[in-house]
Amino acid sequence: MAPLLALVLGAVGLSACLSAPAKTDQIVRIASTTVDGWQFDQYRNPAYPCSISGYQTFVIGTRVGSSPTATRPLWVKMRGGGAGWFAADGSPQPTAGVKSEESFSTQLGYVDKGLTALVQAAPEGFRVLVVSMCSHDIYAGNDTPDPNNPNTTPDGAARPTTGLTATKAAIQFATATYPTDDFFLHGTSAGSVGTFGVAWALQQQGLAPAGIVADATVLNQEWQRYVFENGVQGSVGCEKATEERGVGVLGRIDPELGDPANQPDHLVAEGRLTVPILHLWNHGDQNSCGSVPIDCPLHDGTTMVLGATDCAHEPLRRAIAGLPAGSRSVNLPVCVEGGDATTSCDRHVVTTAKNGVNTDPASPADYNAAILAWVRARLADD
Repeated sequence: MAPLLALVLGAVGLSACLSAPAKTDQIVRIASTTVDGWQFDQYRNPAYPCSISGYQTFVIGTRVGSSPTATRPLWVKMRGGGAGWFAADGSPQPTAGVKSEESFSTQLGYVDKGLTALVQAAPEGFRVLVVSMCSHDIYAGNDTPDPNNPNTTPDGAARPTTGLTATKAAIQFATATYPTDDFFLHGTSAGSVGTFGVAWALQQQGLAPAGIVADATVLNQEWQRYVFENGVQGSVGCEKATEERGVGVLGRIDPELGDPANQPDHLVAEGRLTVPILHLWNHGDQNSCGSVPIDCPLHDGTTMVLGATDCAHEPLRRAIAGLPAGSRSVNLPVCVEGGDATTSCDRHVVTTAKNGVNTDPASPADYNAAILAWVRARLADD
């Protein structure tokens, strides 16, 4: 991947420093509503455009009647939705979806009935922040030039990728507006990928999260290359692992976050990312080729036969398992059924499931309750 990455980075140039604070001075509230005893306010940040049209938005939720001046923890939901890029002819790939300003109703739809609902009901009094992914850049665009993107802002300026900066800005704004002691990043699918880069950047900024809950997907460039070079078949999700997608996505994210040496397992194993991580994956996840056996490529140059999804998560699993005794990071492999009754452990994202059940004896059956217990332990860390 190194020569490929060098080619991509040479073409697009460098982005801003990961540790630089994001811009919050232009944020304005644009909508409000009350749902099931919660007040939700939507904000727009004109400093950070989406890829095709509009700007990055976010929603802050507070329980009706709660004190706006009380110090409470914050739950940051980083939704999924894949990754995108622009072809040489300027056409949006794989579609134009998830590249324009998100509506209020769309964002409210990501206040899920699984883990997030448990957090909302928790006596600790969490507030909720739902962020946008309208750069379609796995939350890794750092005002980064966007190759082949023909779209411009109303003043004629190019639209960079802004997933990282917009997410940082939303967190900075929420924690400045409401007194916050700890905050957590809950990422699903593409949001799961994004949690690591966002956490690493915020850690460098001096605003580290209290923990990451990463559900379903993690950046593993060696795995993706193996899948497309060997034509692995196992699920519809395998079709996403193409060379065009790999080059296209890497070309529009911050170079530091696209560097293979900075993949999450390296950051964890080398002690460069110190934020506690709950690393969660479903063994037969259909979005990562299911459980079809492959010769899993490992970072030391060796291989071992693993199910495709387990292979994608193996480097990070090893990095977390290799941390010193007393580490606050944990692996949580599960087997949760999805919509295909003939395939085991096939659900893609599992934390959004209400009353989801795990049958892997290595992890608790009520995995969402176990995650909430881990979160409470992190609240007590300080």
